[in-house]
Amino acid sequence: MGKDPHGSMVGTPAMSGPGRASTPRSSPGVRYLLGHTDHELRRLGIQGDLYREVTLRGFREAGVGPGMRVLDIGCGTGDVSRVAAEIVGDSGSVLGIDRGPEAIRMAREISANVGVPNTSFVVSELEAYTSLGDFDALVGRFILMHQEDPAAALSCAAGHVRSGGSVCMIESYMNVLLTGAHSFPRSPLYDEIVRWKGQVVGGAGADLHAGGRLRNTFIAAGLPAPTTQMHARLEGGADSPYFEYIAQSVRSMLPEAARQGLGGFTESDADSLEQRLRSEVMTSDGVLVAWPVVVAHARVP
Repeated sequence: MGKDPHGSMVGTPAMSGPGRASTPRSSPGVRYLLGHTDHELRRLGIQGDLYREVTLRGFREAGVGPGMRVLDIGCGTGDVSRVAAEIVGDSGSVLGIDRGPEAIRMAREISANVGVPNTSFVVSELEAYTSLGDFDALVGRFILMHQEDPAAALSCAAGHVRSGGSVCMIESYMNVLLTGAHSFPRSPLYDEIVRWKGQVVGGAGADLHAGGRLRNTFIAAGLPAPTTQMHARLEGGADSPYFEYIAQSVRSMLPEAARQGLGGFTESDADSLEQRLRSEVMTSDGVLVAWPVVVAHARVP
């Protein structure tokens, strides 16, 4: 799992409340759409930087603090786990779970290289994971949008959190850019990219409205109505990393677009996309609205 579209939890059972399974449901599975190429690792690194502040703020507002034991679902290469580890400190710990062995291998390697010893990572489907004791908090970013039944997935995950513990989920709200203003003044190239990415991600089965549905997802999962906020960065200026992020996103999505039979961009386009987009925005002295996210948090009853 990882996210953006990076979720990979599958087969979560239907729930009647946080962590209380009823009849298991079948799932066709959710693929990790973007692979683990060097370009994709670079994209994930930029993504982590772009969404770092909103993630830190969201977790802190949710009540994540020093000494806590945190579960990160769909951890991918571990960026969110490391953010949580920074908050809980040496007296706390973070466990990231993901169904992808390669993602977990990289998560362990990166955490070791950057010196984050209070993180650990396990390869597991969500419904197959058995925790040793309850966690103090559950976190996840860009995960529920890729679940066939996000409420069931969230309910299953929340079952590993103690009563009174925190649940904080951060989800993309991609449809906001498809239906509203995404650039000032309007960038034709960014418009083309936004619509193409929406087609690719939506065509792969992800929910482009996931962020907007978060409140209802929490309630359907048997959790209290959460506190929710939407955030979006405005990016402009020659040094913005967002231009490279968008170009790398397009590059990583090309195989999935080809699988779906979509045209629109090629590998050659991806090579020039960063410079073309930067030039268009700089020429108009404009700004781009980065992909909006919704942060939701609540306490387990």
